[in-house]
Amino acid sequence: MATVSGYQVDTGRSYSDVPSGSRGRDISQREDLANFISMLTRDETPFMSSIGKTKATAIYHEWQTDQLNAPGNSRIGEGTDYRIPTTGFVGSGSAGTTGGESQTFGTDSTFAITGPQRSRLGNYTQINGKTIAVSGTRRAIDQAGVADEYAYQLKKRGTELRRDVEFDLIHSFNVSQAAAQGQSFTPGTNAPAYGGGRSMGGYQAWINQGPVLETNSALGGNCIYKGDFRAPGAGGPDQPGSEAGLGTHTVEHGGAGVGRAPLALSDIDLAMQRIYQNGGKANKLMLSPKLRRDFSDLMVTDSGVRRNIDMDGKLRQSVDVYMSDFGDVMVVPNYIMGLSHTVMFTETGRPDGSGATGVDVADFSALLYDPMWFAIATLRPLQEVDVGQRGDSTIGMMVEEMTLEVKNPQGCSAIYGLE
Repeated sequence: MATVSGYQVDTGRSYSDVPSGSRGRDISQREDLANFISMLTRDETPFMSSIGKTKATAIYHEWQTDQLNAPGNSRIGEGTDYRIPTTGFVGSGSAGTTGGESQTFGTDSTFAITGPQRSRLGNYTQINGKTIAVSGTRRAIDQAGVADEYAYQLKKRGTELRRDVEFDLIHSFNVSQAAAQGQSFTPGTNAPAYGGGRSMGGYQAWINQGPVLETNSALGGNCIYKGDFRAPGAGGPDQPGSEAGLGTHTVEHGGAGVGRAPLALSDIDLAMQRIYQNGGKANKLMLSPKLRRDFSDLMVTDSGVRRNIDMDGKLRQSVDVYMSDFGDVMVVPNYIMGLSHTVMFTETGRPDGSGATGVDVADFSALLYDPMWFAIATLRPLQEVDVGQRGDSTIGMMVEEMTLEVKNPQGCSAIYGLE
């Protein structure tokens, strides 16, 4: 307690809190309160800020991907005659047909249509919202650093909403691009329950595609699993099994525990190799603050590189760009990846969830990606919905509807099970 001319007040209270009728030489002092408010929390969105933007026109936003056939022999003999493809190719109005009639051609397989076909991918839009309610009194009084309480709360909630979206994008473990809240997802179905809150599939829903989209499934998927963690349905580390595919859970534990392992340069090199061989080329490595420091230390412990003091006496500790065998990678910290958040990971071979274990995913993963393959597809941009007066309060709401577009799921990777 502090004493002001015989009147005791709590330490930290201003003189304006002294009740009317008090006496003393100090009660006329004005409070010294700065006319600003410092926000102590970080508000960056590193992943969302690094990727592109596009427009969605429906609840289920779709796009297409295609692949080239594997390189091989395309030789033909001199003077070779034209051959018609035979693998179910159906022409319309072509040789041997009349009008718009369709017909299956050919008996020779020399020019048969083989190889990868176009894929149609999609992601449901997710509605994000925050509600603001401010009393009439709060808007009327004179406050330091706040011209209008409603406007201040509107800006604050908008910043929180951006951080929430960033969280959904990089922490979407066990979230499918086709699931609704409270609804279990079955591969092959893509309809959320009516009235359910749609959940977009974030980064985790588009990697570890297994045999669904990989050019070379023998590589074992782009993802690297450390410690006791495994790929979905895998018989061993880095080997995607029958459960791997679009929209399924991304990580499982082996049943013996949930032990983790430290990040190594060999993990990054292997992930970069798999991305390259599957047709991608990552140029960003996103890490939690702790793993960002660990990565800089790897330049000494793993590579033996010595840091020198420059002419100005400065010692450079950080590593901003890693020059791998498959391209340069910019190392970016993301504070949200270091926040505590528990995720239930199923046990390998028990997809019913009976062996699920809660794991804190703070400092759990590293993301390798190329921003050009990602974009936020907006159906409804962020806007204020003026709900109006409710008694003596002003009610408002901030709403947006968007999803994540991943144009090349093979162009990204992740390293899981880090400590």
